[in-house]
Amino acid sequence: MKPLSIQEGEAGRIRVFALSMTDREAKALASGGASAPKTDGGRSMQEEALGADSLDHDYIEVFPLKNLEGVGLMGYLLEGHDAVEVDVNQDKQKLSALGGWVMVVLSKAFDGKARELSVDPRLTLIGSYRQEGIDWTPVKVTTEAAEPGKGPKKPMSDARISGMVAMAVLLFLAVFVVLFVVLAG
Repeated sequence: MKPLSIQEGEAGRIRVFALSMTDREAKALASGGASAPKTDGGRSMQEEALGADSLDHDYIEVFPLKNLEGVGLMGYLLEGHDAVEVDVNQDKQKLSALGGWVMVVLSKAFDGKARELSVDPRLTLIGSYRQEGIDWTPVKVTTEAAEPGKGPKKPMSDARISGMVAMAVLLFLAVFVVLFVVLAG
């Protein structure tokens, strides 16, 4: 397999790999994240399989497709990872035909670093799918409560009322003392 290029700063991509492994090997790969024992090369099993160093394992999933019963891999990508529907539908036949185990790798696993991956031949790249971006378009709120100075007002607390009364009394006494000193002088 030719090297798989990851661009610097890549974000919002989901890669799906089919695993051509025994259940035992796939289970070992699933539990072979950052906290798992390292291989002879000093990498985790997942790093070894993808041919990369220092991956963020929180963004790598390895699981049997039978775990997605009722949802399916397409539903998982669309609903679970906000994959762009048009992208996923292009590979509908490939995704539907899969069985066994898969590895789902999000762009965040690469920490924004450019990489050339030498992927284990037992991993077959099925597809790379864009994730929906967050829509930051501002929404104009037109309710009266959204207008400045409008909307529900909280009633004053007893402590606030007491503080205001105390402040008024102190100001009155201060004015009274100043007047008394001025008139007496």
